[in-house]
Amino acid sequence: MVILVVHIQKIINKQMNKNDKKYKILTPNGWADFDGIKKIPSQPTINITLNNNKIINCTLDHKIYINLFECVEAKELKPLDWVFTNNGMEQIKSISDGETKDVYDILNVDYGNKFFTNDILVHNCEFLGKTNSLIDSMILRQKILEIDNNKITYKFVIDGDIRFYKDLMPWKKYLVAIDTSMGVDGDFAAIEVFEFPGFYQVAEWKSDKLNQNDQVTKIKELTEWMYNDIKNKGNKHPEIYWSLENNSSAEGFICALRQIEATMDGRSYIKRAVLINEDGNKRKGFTTTKISKPRACSQLKILFETNRFHILSRDYLTQLSNFSAKSATSISYSASGSGHDDLITASLTIISMYLQCKDKYDLDFEIYPDEPIPDEQDSKFEDTFFLISIN
Repeated sequence: MVILVVHIQKIINKQMNKNDKKYKILTPNGWADFDGIKKIPSQPTINITLNNNKIINCTLDHKIYINLFECVEAKELKPLDWVFTNNGMEQIKSISDGETKDVYDILNVDYGNKFFTNDILVHNCEFLGKTNSLIDSMILRQKILEIDNNKITYKFVIDGDIRFYKDLMPWKKYLVAIDTSMGVDGDFAAIEVFEFPGFYQVAEWKSDKLNQNDQVTKIKELTEWMYNDIKNKGNKHPEIYWSLENNSSAEGFICALRQIEATMDGRSYIKRAVLINEDGNKRKGFTTTKISKPRACSQLKILFETNRFHILSRDYLTQLSNFSAKSATSISYSASGSGHDDLITASLTIISMYLQCKDKYDLDFEIYPDEPIPDEQDSKFEDTFFLISIN
């Protein structure tokens, strides 16, 4: 976050949030649009002074370019290092502690979030949400800082590229969802795995290199590995459930699955997990509608912002920062610009599965083999509510 006045075409009021007047900011590609300015209260800062006496006052984690293409956090710089400026490379003369103060972040600058402040090329925080984003930008920022500061990453990988962030527990229940794709460059398929009770992200996969036959195989291999791992830990009857968003590309996935099962005398190919289909719908999986998607998005927002939806993947949070509505009055959310939302879409299917099956499969509590099954269990999410739009 940068505190000093930036090179914009007009002076901006410090309290401004949304860039309604369409001010511009200077970037390596010329003057660019940005969404607004976000105030971040009470942050420790440092002062970086260059040999040409230009100074930037910024937070410790603000990113500064050491050439036109690479940036580092301000706290990693030291005197005599070089940084990129509007006049070429300049050397750092000194670095000193600054005040703890309110700071201001420039939101969503065109041309890659790169802009000049006091002639020094910097990068704004990529995880601050777009205007009209689903998740509050400050809450999202805090989540990403937790992952970065604690160096949270995946623990192990199976089947070449499925990343696991947590070990499987024998008496937990698991929901698995796939967002299918056509399997061409830039069109990603994705899988999310969540643990219940607790709504903890366990594993994640995405790729734009597998065709739909291979995507069927991928989820089969994943659920079989999960089943065997849980069984080896003492649970003879692992509870794994899977589903998919039944959009246009999912038809190809479903056809591929049917063709495989047609050679198996009707036996299930993905046999280690129970397929969950939407109630009242004859199609496999869950169909996205103008009602069901806002409902799932609303639940995601509520759970995430109340710390009941636990994400361990930075890739997921990066996509979430770009997941926004087309306008302030819209309830339709998707990736903005050229971003992707495949991981988010897979998790929305998880949420739809949860909402439909939480009571049927007792997803809000776990039963250990040496404990009696309770007659009644209060749902952890009994009082959840949904955002609605009234015309």
